[in-house]
Amino acid sequence: MVIRRSSHSVWDCGYHLVWATKRRRRALVHEHERAYCEKLLRRVAEKYDMFVVAMEVDVDHVHISVEIPPQLSVGTAVRAFKSLSARYMLKRFPYLKRQFWSAMWSPSYFVRTIGEGVTAETVRRYIETHEERSELGSAQAELFRDGGGRKGRKRKA
Repeated sequence: MVIRRSSHSVWDCGYHLVWATKRRRRALVHEHERAYCEKLLRRVAEKYDMFVVAMEVDVDHVHISVEIPPQLSVGTAVRAFKSLSARYMLKRFPYLKRQFWSAMWSPSYFVRTIGEGVTAETVRRYIETHEERSELGSAQAELFRDGGGRKGRKRKA
């Protein structure tokens, strides 16, 4: 991650975001759909002065390592990513509406700050190699080696 500057702040706010398609449907099966979705997400990031470090759009979910300015909440950033990408994806690929009656993305998402414990490099490598491992089983275990949450409690991502 890089120290960023804006008119009134100096910041380093990195996040790992993950969200799935509605009902985890494997809807983005064509490469051109995933490429367009990635292009849209990068445009949203640019519009809101966010910086995408790494991104993987899979058939049923999205992983993004992103730097979000402190003036923007994580929830606002995720809402922007999901709402704008869904609007333009469904406009460009109207046949996707048959799979998603009311919404393209699940209302939930995963967020983790990047820093102590999980470095930016760990998340970047995880996202870049995610597709290779997704066919081999659960890749989440490699990112969260200690099993997740506090006091041994397991968390799903």
